[in-house]
Amino acid sequence: MTRRRPWLWLLALLWLLGLAKVLKAFCCRPRLPRPPRDPNDRPQRTHGCAPVPPFVHRKPDPLLYSQSFLMGQGLAVTWDNPDIHIEKGGVPVASTELEPDTVYDVIAQIWNGSVDAPAAGVPVRFSFLSFGVNTVSTPIGTTAVDLPVKGSAGLPAAAHMAWRTPATPGHYCLQIEAVWADDANPLNNLGQENADVKPLNSPHAAFVFPVRNDERRDRRLRLEADTYTLPALRSCDRERPAPRPAPSAEERERRVAAARARHDRAAHGIPPGWQVVIDPAELALAPEEEREVTVDVTAPDGFSGRQALNVNAFEGERLIGGVTLYVEGTA
Repeated sequence: MTRRRPWLWLLALLWLLGLAKVLKAFCCRPRLPRPPRDPNDRPQRTHGCAPVPPFVHRKPDPLLYSQSFLMGQGLAVTWDNPDIHIEKGGVPVASTELEPDTVYDVIAQIWNGSVDAPAAGVPVRFSFLSFGVNTVSTPIGTTAVDLPVKGSAGLPAAAHMAWRTPATPGHYCLQIEAVWADDANPLNNLGQENADVKPLNSPHAAFVFPVRNDERRDRRLRLEADTYTLPALRSCDRERPAPRPAPSAEERERRVAAARARHDRAAHGIPPGWQVVIDPAELALAPEEEREVTVDVTAPDGFSGRQALNVNAFEGERLIGGVTLYVEGTA
């Protein structure tokens, strides 16, 4: 037993030397440089809350055709909303042909602009106004829809609401609002259906509607007219497949420029031969004051068909409201 002890000490010494070599190699290894962090992905620390990075927290974007949002992007709009329509017994009815004290089904198409965040049970509020600009809103009711991500088969989601029209005959405007507390873009949630149709009377038509100031201060409003209508949808068959799932910066800029060119208000002025007189074209309104505006339209001789006319009210550069008027003529 005594003769084996030197060998045991030698083995222990060799083991310790080997362990020291491994530890030295591990501790002295070269450190690789850290990749630069994207400042947008840095968690935002708040007092008493755990930080949640943006790539983890995804926000849905409930939306519908929103005149105020689109006009804020410098685009022309129509108040004949493509995402709002009315039915009676399953048959579409124009908002200009509603009967008093009658139940209709108001249907709104709700979309989701997010490709990675669905939303369940999104409240959709329905209300109506008397025909005009910035008039008083009356609630109808609230329902809810489920929104899958953008590009899914479940979009747009249809929100239905039964509405009994007022007993007083007249033309009324519909407002639809999708409500979501954690919305990626809360500016595109409110859309309005506000259109009127009248036949030309050799070859003249006049529209009268109220304009109201709902603020607690004086306001000066300016009324402007254009003839913008929604262009026909382009066929997807003519579109080349995208080279990559996410568009590049150049592709986004090209698409934005093309959209602005198609929907630019400056490209949809009053056509030659038409006369449109807005009286008054500017209004100084006291708080809660309401005044009537007359739009007198004269078509060129021999006009046949339907012409849209959008009348928008601005305070400075801010859109306050508007109406879409249609004149119909037979040669």
